[in-house]
Amino acid sequence: MSSTPEPPRRYVVDLTAADGEAVFAFLVPRLRAQMDEHYGTATYKMGFALDAIIRSAEHTVRHQSQTLAADSFHDGRERLRCLHALQDAWNTLWRAVFPWREEEGYDHARWVYVEYHDAEDAARYDAMKAEVDAELRAEEAAAAQAPETSQ
Repeated sequence: MSSTPEPPRRYVVDLTAADGEAVFAFLVPRLRAQMDEHYGTATYKMGFALDAIIRSAEHTVRHQSQTLAADSFHDGRERLRCLHALQDAWNTLWRAVFPWREEEGYDHARWVYVEYHDAEDAARYDAMKAEVDAELRAEEAAAAQAPETSQ
């Protein structure tokens, strides 16, 4: 058994503009330092590309989390599109910040991969996974009980 603690589970509905802004504030100074040090090189160009991705994702997290908080959707599909956009943008920020997980200032409780929209979504998945696991165990037990057939 691993001694590494399981990261906390967060949901898309928990995300706020401040979450995206915190990742942005953590990453941009590090990114800018690399870009300034390597101006004109391939490293600079990579930093420039990452900067654009981070800015876009942070903007989307801010916009979609505010839209979700306002809860003025016309229908469930519109809300679902918002949830998916927010989840995708957040997980993009998480992928960008994750390599710095050993650095001071990295927020392990807050900056986690977000897999589920809400607790109900997670519970549905957990129940489905448990059902599938039980079916697989039953199949394995039945196969172990079945007499071997020779060919």
